[in-house]
Amino acid sequence: MKYLAPFVPEGYYHIFSHANGFENIFLENDNYNYFLRQFEKYISRVADTYAYCLMPNHFHFLIKIKSLADLKIPEDYSYDSHKFVMQHWSNMLNSYSKAFNKKYKRRGALFVNQVRRSFIDSEDYLYKALHYIHDNPVKHQFKSHAAEWFYSSIHNYRHAKDLGILATDSKLIYQQATLLQSSLQTV
Repeated sequence: MKYLAPFVPEGYYHIFSHANGFENIFLENDNYNYFLRQFEKYISRVADTYAYCLMPNHFHFLIKIKSLADLKIPEDYSYDSHKFVMQHWSNMLNSYSKAFNKKYKRRGALFVNQVRRSFIDSEDYLYKALHYIHDNPVKHQFKSHAAEWFYSSIHNYRHAKDLGILATDSKLIYQQATLLQSSLQTV
């Protein structure tokens, strides 16, 4: 099925999900911050993060699944690495949804079905996904420049000395993607 590529160790993925219906999944700044804390708590155990953008009704991440050895799947775990990674995404989104529902006195699913994902099969696609994620606020007309949107990893690349939740080698990928984009614009 489209956007349901299985997670494989050391594979890069563009991850995205959307609010159920026409709702928003982030209503105030605390929601964005809590979501990122839950992401770090659950997903950093199974993946390295290279980019993210949180929009009012959806989110995007660029991640790389850890190696099979680094996943540290328990010996008694009866499923494959894909299901192990999916369980972490499920736990993260359920944790966020429960807190959100409790805070806003709502019921039911907050997100549409499963986390959707695209396997990144080339360096070119990796760089394009990184820029697509950062340019999402412009695409959806929330801002006229990507750097104006606060809940995006673009700030970790441009201004912060601390990479936050981003992988230690993410700056190199960002620099290569930026060089590629610059060279395409001058052609």
